[in-house]
Amino acid sequence: MSNAPDNPSSEEPFFHREEFPFYWVVNAHARYTQIMEVTLKKVQLDVSRFRVLTITDQYGTASISQIAQYAIAKMPTVTKIVGRLREDGLVNALSSERDARVTEVTLTPAGKAKVLEAQRLTQKVFNKAFKGMTQAQIVKMNQSLGKVLDNLNEL
Repeated sequence: MSNAPDNPSSEEPFFHREEFPFYWVVNAHARYTQIMEVTLKKVQLDVSRFRVLTITDQYGTASISQIAQYAIAKMPTVTKIVGRLREDGLVNALSSERDARVTEVTLTPAGKAKVLEAQRLTQKVFNKAFKGMTQAQIVKMNQSLGKVLDNLNEL
């Protein structure tokens, strides 16, 4: 971030958006979301449905509350998305044997196939987004963003 100018009468602003990391985070996320919406439409998905499917795929079985936590979404929203995915035959949603109050979500074979189909397209978005960056740079960026999130969670 810029410091105050040496000459207090300077008309140069103290704040330069290009020097503010959240400017880049917000803009990168917005553009990513736009591109993902267009990309996922080709396989009849949207970003929210893709996120629920990929989280469920990653964990094998995930509760609605786990999906909501990992997707950074509200439980009622995730419940509606899971309901639509269930109607489409992409997931099963059953009460947990351990706690009937918990709904556990798993992918159906059609859901697994849909995830693979979508990931083939979204991998191209990922590759383009990180073109020219080394794996070490991507790891460092993830670590830095993780630290920022940890710091914000302390507030």
